[in-house]
Amino acid sequence: MKKFLTLVFGLLAVCQVDAQVRYLNEVFSDVEVTSNVVYGENVTVLPLLQGAAPAAQPLVCDIYEPAGDTETARPLIVYIHTGNFLPQYLNGSAVGTKTDSVAVELCSRYAKMGYVVASIDYRAGWNPTAATQSDRTYQLINAAYRGVQDARTAVRYFRMTDDVMGNPYGIDPSMIGYFGEGTGGYVSYAASTISDYNDIILDDNGLPIAKFWTGTPGAEDYIPMVIEAVNGDPEAITDGYAPAGVFGPDPVQLCIANHPGYSSEVSFQINLGGALGDLNWLDAGDPAMISFQCPADQFAPYTTGVLVVPTTNENVVEVSGAFDIHSEINAQADPNNNATYQALGLTDVFSAQALANGNMGMDGLYPVKNDYVNGQPTQPFDGAPWQWWDVAMTEMVDAANGTSIAATQLTLNPNMGPLEGRAYCDTIMGYSAPRLAALLGLASAGPGCTDSDACNYNTLATSDDGSCTYAAEGYDCAGNAIAPGCTDPMACNYDNTAQTDDGSCGYLDSSSVPTGAETPWVVGLTVTGTEFESFGAGCEADGGVNPNLSINGVIMGDGSAPLAMAGIQDPTGLLGELAALASTVGFSICGDNITVAALGNIIPMVNNGQFWISPIPVNADGQSLWAAPLANFPVGCADPAANNFSSPCDLSLACGYDGCTDSSACNFDPQATDDDGSCATNDDCGVCGGDNSSCSGCTNPTFVEFDPYASIDDGSCQNLVVAGCVYEAATNFNPLANDDDGSCEFEDGGNNDCPADLDQDGTVATADLLLFLSGFGQSCN
Repeated sequence: MKKFLTLVFGLLAVCQVDAQVRYLNEVFSDVEVTSNVVYGENVTVLPLLQGAAPAAQPLVCDIYEPAGDTETARPLIVYIHTGNFLPQYLNGSAVGTKTDSVAVELCSRYAKMGYVVASIDYRAGWNPTAATQSDRTYQLINAAYRGVQDARTAVRYFRMTDDVMGNPYGIDPSMIGYFGEGTGGYVSYAASTISDYNDIILDDNGLPIAKFWTGTPGAEDYIPMVIEAVNGDPEAITDGYAPAGVFGPDPVQLCIANHPGYSSEVSFQINLGGALGDLNWLDAGDPAMISFQCPADQFAPYTTGVLVVPTTNENVVEVSGAFDIHSEINAQADPNNNATYQALGLTDVFSAQALANGNMGMDGLYPVKNDYVNGQPTQPFDGAPWQWWDVAMTEMVDAANGTSIAATQLTLNPNMGPLEGRAYCDTIMGYSAPRLAALLGLASAGPGCTDSDACNYNTLATSDDGSCTYAAEGYDCAGNAIAPGCTDPMACNYDNTAQTDDGSCGYLDSSSVPTGAETPWVVGLTVTGTEFESFGAGCEADGGVNPNLSINGVIMGDGSAPLAMAGIQDPTGLLGELAALASTVGFSICGDNITVAALGNIIPMVNNGQFWISPIPVNADGQSLWAAPLANFPVGCADPAANNFSSPCDLSLACGYDGCTDSSACNFDPQATDDDGSCATNDDCGVCGGDNSSCSGCTNPTFVEFDPYASIDDGSCQNLVVAGCVYEAATNFNPLANDDDGSCEFEDGGNNDCPADLDQDGTVATADLLLFLSGFGQSCN
């Protein structure tokens, strides 16, 4: 197993700023965030969900640092967000990005304490709707494996920046660890415990861990679900390729080596929810762990049980939660992995609450019991009460896609909101901060402020030294005025001096840009320089766009929340990814300016008189985003095959096509708008517009099979016509005749008192009636 990174522990002087304790209190008032820093590149399988091949994607992170800090060797926390290994909303949830509300809150708080925090994005992609549990397990294990690779890539990236880039983020490369939330907890648990490839697939006795293998034990098809040669090694420092035939005729790369030569070892692991893939991965000498989990978590077991996919509520694979993980740690020989901070015997209010919540004396485990009454949860399905999100935006996504994410998520977490979420963040920080500082040797026990309401509350304080300080009314602990206002930079009334959001943000303030259900908009991406350039029809050569290569929808919202597109359609079927993304983004319209918030980025749109377009590319392919009311484009016909083709750059809504418009004709053309006189009917041979000249059959009238409409003999003549009497009751019946010539003669029936007995069997029955009917209508000589 992964060994705990050796640290030089000692009693360090406690850094204090205005009586506050660095790494225990928020000693900085502001945070600097560097967004979308590329920390690596690797192959995502997400395109497979849309029928495309795996493709390389940049791995990015947002880096949080305390503003104005002069320290140049600071501990680094790699924060890993939740998301079910699928993009936000597609994962059935309102969260799942590196800019989730709880992610921003916690990263900012740790940074204000003096840490550097990197909130990373990692590769997503698997199919939770796979038909069998085995298939779901296979896909999820591979998704988690990619997550581990990306987390470790981030660790090596920062060590590389310290080594060859002059340490631009001021980190201490010997003090790096993980913080995983939800799905990120699965990643952080695994990334901090797995030592090598064999550790994943073999137990402590060297035998296969069956749940991570596929096929029949002992047979040739019994193979691990992850294979180094295919998926790369757990560090992502070796390439991996899928063999030819899996995704096409050639091998396809599934793993790109990143930053080889640097260690992926970490010093600690903190998690909110999540679980460990297998307890065999956890060994003595692994990093210290601090875990928060709801015992009633409906998706991840608190002990050991089967993981349930939040997206579909299907069973996947057996995993172990925080209680069993810390039971395993505390069963280790002394000193166990958590011994450094456990030796402090902390009894502060947060430690006391963890004990009261049932951690069984296992310091480092915080059971999160939200809204329990008489020992039972009143919200049994709320496994992440620290999360909150924009309900209005989620409702707009639902309206655009016919989903019910907002209602479902509020059912799971009915008290969701910043008030509840931040209260749980208080607990998370209060419990984790002293333990993290102690195990890293950043602070020690001793006299200090013991009042948890004070700005400089010290959870490591063993006695109160009278040093407590408090924020003045209307100010925070850093002395900043707590000014209310709109804190969303995308809003029309954004106030960069506001300290607390007062709900006044407005996102629609324009009389020149039309919105609402009566104004359809088209949205697209430029295609010049991409594989889809031909679809642009040359419209971008003069600074335009092809409005026919777009998605469409309407802009909804009254401005009290970010606006959103609804009723999104993809007429060409080529822009499914853009349609999915458009249903998740929010934006504002302020005057003549449009600002879009997508994938954690704020994208300004510039009006060129016909449409709005992003001044810089929005993706790695160099494509710019554009949008406009449908009415801004001239209506015409962009199809060269039409009879009224005007321009490939016109909005193609009025094309005319020549053809037959009569629906009863055999050559009816449903696309035709203008009848060209070509309508036709089938001839006797069934040929549309034919003249019977192509009919085939028996052309010899001396044969029974003779077809009077046939003009081409097809050799079907078989039986010569034999004229004669074909009625068996006749006195001159001819058994060889097949064509009655009217010559039949019958007895007068002198001795027969039943003239209706046509078959002369002595009775008048159904057979006689049938004989009569068979001759009905014939002309008699």
